[in-house]
Amino acid sequence: MCISIKNLSFSYKNLRQAAEAAQGPALNALANVSVDIKMGEYITLLGENGSGKSTLISCVNGLLTPPPGAIAVFTPEGVQLDPANEAHLARIRALTGMTLQNPDLQIIGCAVEEDVAFGPENLNLSKAEIQSRVANALRAVGLIHLRDRSPHLLSGGEKQRLALAGILALDARILIFDEPTSMLDSHSAETILALFDTLNSQGKTIIHITHNHGDALRSRRSIVLRGGKVAFDGVPEAWDGLEEWRLERPKKNSAFFGFSGNSPDSQPPPIAATAAAQFFSASHYYPHPSAHPITGIQGVSVRIPRNSTTAVVGASGCGKTTLLKHINALLLPSFGSVSVLGADTLDKRVNLRNLRFKVALAIQSPESALFELYVADDVAFGPENAGLKGAKLVQRVKTAMDAAGLPFALFADRETTSLSGGEKRRAALAGAFAMDSEILLLDEPLAALDNKNKRRVMELIFEQQEKGKTIVVTTHSLEMAACFDYVAVMAKGRLAAFGPPEAVFGELWSPDWGIAAPNLQNAIPAPARSARLTPPDAPLEPPVRPKQRRKAGKPFFRTAFFGRFIDIDSPLRNLNPLVKMAALFVAGAVSIAGPIYAPLVVSLILLLSGKLFGGIAFKTSLRSATAVLPFLLVFVFLQTAFLWRNDSSPILFQPFQTGFLSFFSITSAKLHRSLAFICRITSLTMALSLYLAATPLRETLRAINTSLGPLSRLGLPARDIAMMVGVSIRFVPLLTEEAERIVTARVSRGGKRGLRSGIALLVPLLLLSLERAETLANAMLLRLYKTGA
Repeated sequence: MCISIKNLSFSYKNLRQAAEAAQGPALNALANVSVDIKMGEYITLLGENGSGKSTLISCVNGLLTPPPGAIAVFTPEGVQLDPANEAHLARIRALTGMTLQNPDLQIIGCAVEEDVAFGPENLNLSKAEIQSRVANALRAVGLIHLRDRSPHLLSGGEKQRLALAGILALDARILIFDEPTSMLDSHSAETILALFDTLNSQGKTIIHITHNHGDALRSRRSIVLRGGKVAFDGVPEAWDGLEEWRLERPKKNSAFFGFSGNSPDSQPPPIAATAAAQFFSASHYYPHPSAHPITGIQGVSVRIPRNSTTAVVGASGCGKTTLLKHINALLLPSFGSVSVLGADTLDKRVNLRNLRFKVALAIQSPESALFELYVADDVAFGPENAGLKGAKLVQRVKTAMDAAGLPFALFADRETTSLSGGEKRRAALAGAFAMDSEILLLDEPLAALDNKNKRRVMELIFEQQEKGKTIVVTTHSLEMAACFDYVAVMAKGRLAAFGPPEAVFGELWSPDWGIAAPNLQNAIPAPARSARLTPPDAPLEPPVRPKQRRKAGKPFFRTAFFGRFIDIDSPLRNLNPLVKMAALFVAGAVSIAGPIYAPLVVSLILLLSGKLFGGIAFKTSLRSATAVLPFLLVFVFLQTAFLWRNDSSPILFQPFQTGFLSFFSITSAKLHRSLAFICRITSLTMALSLYLAATPLRETLRAINTSLGPLSRLGLPARDIAMMVGVSIRFVPLLTEEAERIVTARVSRGGKRGLRSGIALLVPLLLLSLERAETLANAMLLRLYKTGA
């Protein structure tokens, strides 16, 4: 026996409050759960969204506090540990390694090998033992060749494997994986599942939380939760009656659980010869200062017919999401052209905001797509921007929420932060459905959903097609793609194939695409279906535009390079980090305390040093100031808006001579102070940005440890300080990416860009940063971090 759970019940306060608001009964996340797990078992934990799977595991490892005596975790010697006892938590977490759903939120180190070493370091192992564990873990997950790479430069699948390596290095007896393959392509998922098989054969206990019943068939035991209770516990082959638990038996050689497109008695309208979207030699390149560039799209030419359904498939990082964002005009092509509903997105005469009302997009990260406090308000954001009001708006929101599996009566007043992962995804889909657009773009709409809600989303997609709409989705599920009219295969940014699924998964199939071949015998049985799947034969032609937009549709925050390391071999890069740190302090001191012209001199020296000795372009160095520009503007406004004591300098501007606002004025002294403040902070920002651009974060932390080493003998927590600095610096690009996702979600649903939009960004970004900080703290606890170690 390694884990014993007896009559475990657990409830969240926010769930009870939500139920009371809906005048329903109190909701328990777990109710009288009893399970015994033996050492060496391979268990899959299944259940619909919100059934209590993650809650159960969090109670086992002490991230949530269960009732005393409800859970026992046994050591190899048979010692019984209780996660309700804080004194037992460190030993429990050393026995139970766990990966979280989102790998981005559990990466702690600033290099691959340093992230993997974080757990063994907390075990106070010898340096040789730590190096051995790190190397073995990286070999096991296939990342040994990337041991020096920064984690933020890894693909989604590589990050997932890195999170797994961090747990393997702990050498825990019990390994818990929470949805480890939900965002991976089929090839990457199969690699990770094969590793689970190997680990189990070595005697490890595997607990795999999943919605994929194909994954469950690999295990020897399945536990199914429904409504916080154990609905089934046995071998996967004994799944008779699963429909009673709102799950469905997987059907071999059938497309998407037997749902092969439109129902026989309800056929969609014929596919139109006109194009909903047309790409003509379209390419897009993301600006990135690293030696490891991000893949965009390259030379894509394709016509997506109206009233059709198209699935975009491909390996992780192949350009699927980039393709969708071009249809929504969130991105514009660097070269070539993209026309949507007959409008060339590069034509200056086209109003892109109005175009986006006709092309709704549900982004891939639902936790970032929800930026309003309450679910109904978030779903209403798009229709309200389109001018819908009153009873019509409420009805539109109710219809969309009910269709997405979030009953309006229960979820309208729920806080978005209280939703489970699957519920957040459904809320994001409801926001897109509520737009009632001509084109519907869904980025990984089925990820992290249980089968009941997967089927609901699929049915809703085809209902939208029956209404004459065009649907384009990205997916890692080739079985899902087989249900669609067309399949587009992306490979390394290029369009590798486009056509009916019979052709793409038949004579056009190539192993070079980097995805596993589907098993789709007899998956698409209707002959009438293929008869209507002839792509338009009209040749693709480039549009003629009198006036072209200058911008190439860059992501909103990708050009803010503050805090990013630029991997260029240069004298500045190879300089001792302690020397660079000393130079940073000198530049900062001169900028802040020096005369008024000192910041200008320092800025000039920084620009020249970065260019001559670091290979960093002037443009890149100057962009770093944009990261603090909003804060500078707010400070300048406060400087000029209020009176300064003993300010007798001449008044340069005073718009209100009398009345309440007569205090507002701009004097020469205020202007002098504001300009001085801007120059000093800009110079300091450029100095810090140049240091970070030329110094890997791991070298910075080592330099801090070295410089504080003598003081650690006096009791100063040098490692804690270095860790705090590293986490703070890592949060800069993390929050930048989150801000980009929030703005993308707002703009894709008709939100405006400007001061009001920037202010509206602050609240959800603050809430997300707190949520991310809590998740990162949990990840550190799971890897045995403790202060003062």
